[in-house]
Amino acid sequence: MRKLLFIVTLLVASTACAGEQAAVGPQVAIGAQAPSFTLVNALDGKSVAMKPADGNLKVVVFTCNQCPYAKAFEPRIIEIAKRFGPKGVRFYAVNPNDDAKYEIETLANMKARATEKEYPFPYLKDGDSAIARAYGARVTPHAFVIDGTGAVRYHGYVDDSAKPAERKTTGLTDALNSLLNGRDVANAETREFGCTIKWKS
Repeated sequence: MRKLLFIVTLLVASTACAGEQAAVGPQVAIGAQAPSFTLVNALDGKSVAMKPADGNLKVVVFTCNQCPYAKAFEPRIIEIAKRFGPKGVRFYAVNPNDDAKYEIETLANMKARATEKEYPFPYLKDGDSAIARAYGARVTPHAFVIDGTGAVRYHGYVDDSAKPAERKTTGLTDALNSLLNGRDVANAETREFGCTIKWKS
């Protein structure tokens, strides 16, 4: 019964979000240079710069406060960050949703969530959705892995299921393990899924 309720909740949320999708350009191609950005961290109000060619392996995840998929994957993203952060991987969570239409996406509410959940990474506000558009992000959550030269090496889902017990492919983790071990990512593009981004118009 709980499983059925979970599935129904996600289906309803996905349907409710469907009308919010705006025209989006193509995703940054595998091997292409990732867009740089400087955004405000909701946790402390300071600006954080993501410099693609900084020599570090990086993960940029587009996420938000309201999406059931983002909430379902939140513990997993935190777990991955805690696992790979000590190995030198930098994580950036980016919220591109329109906070004028959706108060839950304001900096204050972002700070409250990041504090409550003890995010081990900055939670950044993409106030005009420009960074999400530059990456070609489609949904929340949507993950991108960038190597030390600034090249995108993976984009797509975090895992192939929001339910831990049903995971078969751990896309983000597999990509990071491959790159840290000097290998190419075998499955560099996976099909992202989640709630559509609430674009700032």
